[in-house]
Amino acid sequence: MRSRTPPIFSLGFRPFYLFAALWSALALFEWLLELNGYGIRRQQLIVGMQWHAHEMLFGFAATVITGFSLTAVRAWTGLETPTGLSLALLVLLWLLGRIGPLLNPFFAIFDIAFLPVIAIVIGRLIYQRRMLRNLFLPLTILVLGFLNGLFYLAALGYISIDPNPLLFTALYLITMIEVMIGGRVIPSFTANTVPGIQQFRHPTLAKATLLFTAISFLTLAFFTPNIISAALCFITATLHAILLWGWRPLETKNKPILWILHISYAWLVLGFSLLGIYSLKLVSIYPALHAFGIGATGGLIIGMITRTALGHTGRPLVAGKIEHACYLLVPCAATFWLIAHLAPSYLFNPLLAISGACWCLAFLLYLHKYSPIMFSADFIKAAK
Repeated sequence: MRSRTPPIFSLGFRPFYLFAALWSALALFEWLLELNGYGIRRQQLIVGMQWHAHEMLFGFAATVITGFSLTAVRAWTGLETPTGLSLALLVLLWLLGRIGPLLNPFFAIFDIAFLPVIAIVIGRLIYQRRMLRNLFLPLTILVLGFLNGLFYLAALGYISIDPNPLLFTALYLITMIEVMIGGRVIPSFTANTVPGIQQFRHPTLAKATLLFTAISFLTLAFFTPNIISAALCFITATLHAILLWGWRPLETKNKPILWILHISYAWLVLGFSLLGIYSLKLVSIYPALHAFGIGATGGLIIGMITRTALGHTGRPLVAGKIEHACYLLVPCAATFWLIAHLAPSYLFNPLLAISGACWCLAFLLYLHKYSPIMFSADFIKAAK
């Protein structure tokens, strides 16, 4: 008997990947317009730069994490995650969380509620199977939701704390998720795809890298940057570089669906190096934040939302021309952003516009190719 569930609501990654890609392009385009005096006026709610950072973190990255989590937890546990009407209601809650706060501060309650709801949904299933090792995912999402609530309270003036460090901490937390999941899947994807590859993978190195990553972020989140945080960040950058080199990134040069993951992970090395330099008070924190936010997060996301969408719809894991373009555009966006901050001031806005255009084009291309796939009933049969 044919299912009455619309294809788009048959598994969590489908609507959330599409909405995350769409929102990231729209939000970034609006931010570029605002920088030039043409954007939507939000000064009475949340100032422009904070809104931009918030939406790229919670409207984009956390949304992709949601789609990934709902899909992965189903695979991990063998239990049903929300589909059909229940998934549609989660999407509606997400939409209200995006649009509502632009109209009235009260509607921020929808956005504040979204991540805790997701954490409860997936955490219950993981605990039911006693897969305690994977509880890090719902717990991290829950903390993200807590930071989101604190951000709104601070940004709207209900509590007297600076909202910017809350956004920094949210980015650190998202990066931790990338390190934990990327450390599992990138070397295994590579080993499974490149015949005869000889990787160096040591559990102690992986655990040390994760530990130093967490300590570096915690130090920067709770203490004033100093020589100690600089040393920690430089050590962390070195550990990530050794870890990545052991996965043999050069062996993936003819496989774009792999090299985008390796290149994106390499931005973590640069990000921690820049955090170390920032701790020495030689540069601002923003180059490091954008190395994490655009280079690492954006790159890993475009790599994963193409790969997992193909895999979960029963299609070959082969990148076509559109994927190739996406895989080039996101690292270019990160590179042009960094160049903009090194170039003379009169080149800043033009280079920032190029960076933004690369980003928007990458995710619009994703929508162009993957929207028909996500809405098509054919892939349900292919995925069985």
